[in-house]
Amino acid sequence: MRRVDSDLYADKTILVTGASGLYGRALIPRLLARGARVRAVASRNPAVRLPDEVELRLGDLKDPAFADAAASGADGLFHLAGKRGSVGIQIAQAATMLADNTLICFNALEAARRARVARIVYVSTVSVYPPLDRYAEDLAWSAAPHPANQYVAWSKRMAEKLVEAYGVQYGLANIAVVRPVNTFGPFDDFDPATALVVPALIARAAAGETPLRVWGDGTAVRDFLYVEDAVDGLLAAYEKGLGAGPVNLGSGRGYAISEVVETILRHVGGGPAHVFWDASKPAGEARKVADTARAQAILGFAPKIGLSEGIRRTAAWYRANKAAGLERGRR
Repeated sequence: MRRVDSDLYADKTILVTGASGLYGRALIPRLLARGARVRAVASRNPAVRLPDEVELRLGDLKDPAFADAAASGADGLFHLAGKRGSVGIQIAQAATMLADNTLICFNALEAARRARVARIVYVSTVSVYPPLDRYAEDLAWSAAPHPANQYVAWSKRMAEKLVEAYGVQYGLANIAVVRPVNTFGPFDDFDPATALVVPALIARAAAGETPLRVWGDGTAVRDFLYVEDAVDGLLAAYEKGLGAGPVNLGSGRGYAISEVVETILRHVGGGPAHVFWDASKPAGEARKVADTARAQAILGFAPKIGLSEGIRRTAAWYRANKAAGLERGRR
């Protein structure tokens, strides 16, 4: 079990951006359990209330004044906020993905720098990588990102470059950069119109869609991470990853989308009789799997919950909280 330095959390004000999202809802209880005072930033009231002891600030991080006010007096920051979506959403909303994510990340990081926030975790993404058989951290800038993810990828790349620039200009080494793989779990966006692959398919299978239409031919390979494992990585980065350079958070194992679909149908139950693979639709890169050696060496990180168990837990949460899961995508 990882030893927790309570001095990093107890009676410290820790700012969590994107607090109503997938990562934030899993992280906040863990911070409270460590004795932190949590200040949560969200653009709208969460569909399910945050714990009463959380200080909630509603606003738009694209506004620098709001970002400055949120960061004032904070001891730590977990920057989780940003726009995300399926391949189709990223293409259809290309300008929004690029502009909004760049503004959100730059404003949050600059506000934290001006407020002298001592410890920061910036959540980037494995979409920053160009097409590679295996994503090793030092190869992120070896070529352009895949066209299907390029607008989110460039915004995240530039925020990583800003972190690097802080070291060059100000000598700062107080930021950990993590690149999670496709993460899923409770409090995700389950609206099929906006959700990523696992929650979207869970919602559609639970609705009895027949046939279940899936983009691509099922051979694309992805690395997946259950959100509680991802939060283990975020906390480890906060404690041990400052100034260490980007670190992947993933399982290091690739799963074909066909296996993911089969697993979802098994755990959702009462699913469709068959799957229609729509090869005319874009499916993104053929393979996206993270090299996790650096996470193991620097953070001592290794996920504990496999794909099947993670999907089982997520499907169970969705059945019990369907309205909240669908509401996130409509906000």
